[in-house]
Amino acid sequence: MNRILLVDLGERELKERQRLRARNQVLETMLANSATTGGITSTQHDELEEIRRTLGSDVVADPFYRKVASTVAQKPWEKLAGVAEDDDDDDSIPPKASRTDFVHMYGLIGSQRTRNIIRRFGRNEREIIGICGLLQLDGTTDAARQGFVKKVSAAQGEYREYRDLFDAAFEYLDQKYPVVLRSQVQARLIDPAIYGVIERGGKIGDPVPGGSDRVCVLSGRNVAAVVRKLAGEGVSANDPWLASRIENAYEMQSGAVNGAPPSSLEIPLPDLEEATDVEIVRENLEAAQAIYFAYQLEEARLPQVVERIVELFRAGLLPLSYGKTGDYLYDYYKKSAERITEGERRDLYMRAFGAPGGDPSLNQPNREFAELWLRFISAVSAFGRQLSVDRMFRSQVPLAVSQEQVRKAARDLAASLSRNCYGIAYQFSKELKTLIIEYRDLLSDPEIRGAFGARDMWQVIDQVNANYLGGARNSHRYRTQARAGAVVIAWLARNHQRLTNRFDEVIHTGALTNPQLRGSDRPMEDPTDWDLLQACEQWLAVGGVQDNRIEEYAQPVESPTITSKPIEMPQIARDILDSAGIGLPSF
Repeated sequence: MNRILLVDLGERELKERQRLRARNQVLETMLANSATTGGITSTQHDELEEIRRTLGSDVVADPFYRKVASTVAQKPWEKLAGVAEDDDDDDSIPPKASRTDFVHMYGLIGSQRTRNIIRRFGRNEREIIGICGLLQLDGTTDAARQGFVKKVSAAQGEYREYRDLFDAAFEYLDQKYPVVLRSQVQARLIDPAIYGVIERGGKIGDPVPGGSDRVCVLSGRNVAAVVRKLAGEGVSANDPWLASRIENAYEMQSGAVNGAPPSSLEIPLPDLEEATDVEIVRENLEAAQAIYFAYQLEEARLPQVVERIVELFRAGLLPLSYGKTGDYLYDYYKKSAERITEGERRDLYMRAFGAPGGDPSLNQPNREFAELWLRFISAVSAFGRQLSVDRMFRSQVPLAVSQEQVRKAARDLAASLSRNCYGIAYQFSKELKTLIIEYRDLLSDPEIRGAFGARDMWQVIDQVNANYLGGARNSHRYRTQARAGAVVIAWLARNHQRLTNRFDEVIHTGALTNPQLRGSDRPMEDPTDWDLLQACEQWLAVGGVQDNRIEEYAQPVESPTITSKPIEMPQIARDILDSAGIGLPSF
C-alpha cells in the first residue's frame, strides 16, 4: 500500500509557505538595514517571530485548513496542533494521540505519516478532507471572511448526509493514481520540505518519504465534486454500478471543475458581495493569463515565424545538421493537423479580448476589454504615482485615486475576463503554454540562430519578419506587454477574493512606498502589489500612453453590464442578424 498524498491541500500549503518566506525576507531586510529604514515596528516584530515559528515547524501553515480543522474538531488550533497544552477535561474529540487526524504536513495527514503504511484514511481524516474539498469546490477559502464558520458547518452537514458515498469514493480512488513523489515536487504542487518529514533523524540519504518513493495522489476537491455529482443524480452507496459511476464522475470532474450547481449557491442578505465568488472564477483568469501572453506574441508573429522556418526547412533552405532541431521541425510538420490553428487562436483572442481577426459568427467578442484594461492599469499607475508625490511633499491633500476606485476597476476587468474565458479556453491555454515553451527553445537553438546570423531568439524573429513576412514588428513592445500583462492578470487571479472584501486594502500602500520591499521571484506566478505597479507602468510606457490619458482613464465610470457566465444571444437579436444575411449557429 502506498501513502496517500493530498495534492490540493499540499498545493495550498506550498503557496502559503512561499508567501510567508517572501514576507520573512522583507522583514529581515528591513531589520538588517535599520540605519536607513528605521527598523521594524513592534507589530512587525511580532509578525516576524510568528512567521519564524510557522516556517520552523512542519505543521500545516495554511490558514484555511487551520480554521476548518479547529471548527470541525471544536478546539483552538494551537491545542489541536499540540502547540499549547490542552487542559479541557470535557474532550469532544479522541485522545491527544488521535488528534493527528486533524493535522497534515505538506499533504500527508496523520495516518500517512507512519514509517510503514498499514492503513488508509481514518474516519476523522475522511471527514476533514471531504469538508475541505466541498469548501474549495464552492470557492469558500478565505478563512478571515465573515460567515466562514457557518460555511464550514454547512459543508460538514453535506458531508455527513452523504458519508456513505464519500467513504465509497475514498475507498475506490485513494490508491488509484500512484506517482513518484519527486514528480509532484517538480510540478510545484508540493513543498520540497516533505522529504524526510516522517523521520528527520533517519539514515543519511534515506529520508522518509524520499523523492523516489511512490505515493498515490488524491484531491479532496475532486472527491467532493464526484460525490456531489452522484448525489445530485440520486445515486446511493448501494448502487450495483457504483464503482463505474465513481470512475466516470471522477474523469469528468478532474479536468476543470465548474463548481456547485446554482441551487446550492447562497446569497445571504444584506451582504450581496458573497456572490462575487461566482462572478470571478480564478481558473478562468489563469486561462486568460496564458491566452493574453500568447496574443501579444502572436502580434509579434512568433507562431508565423516558426511556421515559416518549418517551410524553409521543408524546402531544404536551412543549413541544419542531423539532430534534435531537425527532428523537432520534422515532427512539427507531421503533426500540424493536431495543433490549434491560427484561425482558432484568432477566435479565442477575439472572444477573450475583442481582438480583430476572429469569426464574429461563431463568437461574441469582448468589446469592453480594451477600455477596462486601460482603466485598471491607469488607476494602479495613478495610485502609485500619487503615493510617491504625497510621500515627497507630505501633503494632506486627499488622494485623487482611492482604493475603492482601484478595486472597482479591478473587479470590472476580472469579471469581464472570467466571463469570456469559460469553456474550451482553459484547455486551449494549456496547449498555448506548451507551444510557447517549444517556440522559445527552438528559436534559441544555436543552429537556428546561426542559420539567420542572430544573437538571440528575438533577432531570429526580426530577421524572419523582415525578410519573409512583410516587415519587422516591434518585438520589444510586444514581449514587454506580454510579460507585464501576464503579471497583471496573475495578480487579479491571486487576489480575486481581496477585490470583494471592502475591509481590506486592495493595494497595500506599504508595498509601494517602502524602499526595502521588493517584488516576487516569480512575478508571473505569484506577483506582489509592487510587481503589479511595475507591470502597469511598463505596459503604459511601451504602449506610448500619455500622462493626460492615464489621468483620464484613472477616473471611475459606470461599470459595464457583465454577466457571471456567457449568455446565449436573444432570439430577437438573432432574427435581426439573419435578416441582414449574417447567420449564427443554433444552440
